[in-house]
Amino acid sequence: MNAELAPNLSAQKVNENIFVKQAFRKFFIPSLLSCLGIAVGGLADCIFVGNTLGSVGLSAIIIGQPIYMLFNTISYSLSIGGSIRYAAALSEGKPEEGNRIFGNVLRFAIFLYLILCALGLVFLPQALHFLGAGEPGTELWASCEAMVRAQLMLVPIMFCQGPMYYFVNCDNNPRLAAVTFVTSNTLDVVFNYIFVVVLKLGVAGSVYSTGVGAFAMICISMVHFIKKKGCLRLTWPKFDFSEIFKSFKTGFATSVQHVYNFITILVCNRLLMSLGGNLGVAVFDIIFNVALLAASVYDAISMALQPMVSTYRSEHNLDNIRSTLKEAFKVSFLLSALLTALLVAFPKEVCYAFGLREAAELAAGSAAVQIFAAGMIFSGVNMLMTYYYQAMEREFASYMLFTLRSFALFLLFGVLFARGSLSNFWWAYPCTEVASLAVLAIYNKVKGSWTYLAKEEKDVFTATLYSGTANLGEVEQEVNRYMESLDASPQQTYYVTMTVEEVCSVIHQKGFEKQDGYIQLTIVPHEDGTVTLHLRDNAVKFNPFDLNTDNINLEHGTGLDVIGVKMIKSKAKEFFYRRYAGFNTLVVRI
Repeated sequence: MNAELAPNLSAQKVNENIFVKQAFRKFFIPSLLSCLGIAVGGLADCIFVGNTLGSVGLSAIIIGQPIYMLFNTISYSLSIGGSIRYAAALSEGKPEEGNRIFGNVLRFAIFLYLILCALGLVFLPQALHFLGAGEPGTELWASCEAMVRAQLMLVPIMFCQGPMYYFVNCDNNPRLAAVTFVTSNTLDVVFNYIFVVVLKLGVAGSVYSTGVGAFAMICISMVHFIKKKGCLRLTWPKFDFSEIFKSFKTGFATSVQHVYNFITILVCNRLLMSLGGNLGVAVFDIIFNVALLAASVYDAISMALQPMVSTYRSEHNLDNIRSTLKEAFKVSFLLSALLTALLVAFPKEVCYAFGLREAAELAAGSAAVQIFAAGMIFSGVNMLMTYYYQAMEREFASYMLFTLRSFALFLLFGVLFARGSLSNFWWAYPCTEVASLAVLAIYNKVKGSWTYLAKEEKDVFTATLYSGTANLGEVEQEVNRYMESLDASPQQTYYVTMTVEEVCSVIHQKGFEKQDGYIQLTIVPHEDGTVTLHLRDNAVKFNPFDLNTDNINLEHGTGLDVIGVKMIKSKAKEFFYRRYAGFNTLVVRI
């Protein structure tokens, strides 16, 4: 193989254009479909109920929403946190550890949901009084009771879908994860119409339709396990509460928003009832669902960002982290601008879709929608940075940002603006986003960084090779000098250099037979004196470690290309392969 080590500038360009952009696109598009599916399912609930039952139905949905938020807190904390730790375990070549995380998360979630459901059904009247459902015997009370009861009965199904989705997505199968959610939410919309409009089951019908979709999602997710794609397996590991705690801690920064929503919805329902009566609460439900739609777009961007940042961070590949963040911001700004334009241009149409018909109702709703749209771009930045800090394990920054925008500042501005008219209240949304971003800017100014990548700096070797023009000999020389700078032994230096030579050569011969491509090399030193080689390429699916190293005949010239691979397998402390984000990824520890 005749090649040249790509210059630094070229390497950065390759990293950005090939290994980051393609991976981001692979994760983002399926995640966007999934997240929009979730939002559409929630919108369908409100649209069908609002157009069938009117303001009472919309009020029942928003009053019962805190129950949904409570269980979402648990589901997202365990699912997101566990999947982040799962992705990190796989990047380190530890699939067994990853499966222990998944098994513990799923088992604990099921047991906890069953306990909470039983308690909720026993104390249902007390729960309804707490939520503000009014007095027993009223139409609003009956609707709220039917909705909350249905939620509690279906919780184990509705909220076990979270671990399935996030872990399957991180196990290099975002396409199946997207299919499950698109199918789930399509069924949710269809059965919403059947249960609410045709069968006239009221607000409970909207819950039943969500349960049907969730059950379908779980069933489809099982394909991943049946076909044994990726590394994820259904196991029953020894229960380890520390695993649960670590996953919950990592994911809580994102899911804590549901705790805050629980509180803010309770407070806002009472404030808006005093300002605008049923109309105030109904408009609040509309804005809540519009915000959910916008958040789903930012969630999709963040769900693409998180596994990539987690993977690159474990490799100490800071250039790829920077490129990933840059790509995420670019997409966020473009979609924010599009959503803002649509909401400003068509506010009445949005309100009409939710069942508002009178001129006064449309005027109040349109004003709320347009004011909300003013904070869209700032909201995208805040959500993106929250997810980024979470993936970087900067929990405090992530918690702080979520707390400010979802709880502390929103309640502050909400109470302040509630002293005026109903239309003034909606300014709490853009003011909260702007103020939260300002506080974050001050915090990062004090800390001296927005990305915190400087604290991740490590004596790491990186190189990117283009198979069509590279001189592998130059790369070997660079690797040799790097190992010498680490004071590595001659033997270790030899094996590391040989691994680079042999693996890159066999990838070139076997993986790039029909087209040229790129190989990205990262070498990470460890305190115990070992180093880990991460090799990523955009060749066809190919695992050098699967080559038959037992059939070598030097006389006939067969097997010469795998002699080095056989030696690597015998000398390496660990070696691991997976197809990740459309690329071949090799991990070798020497």
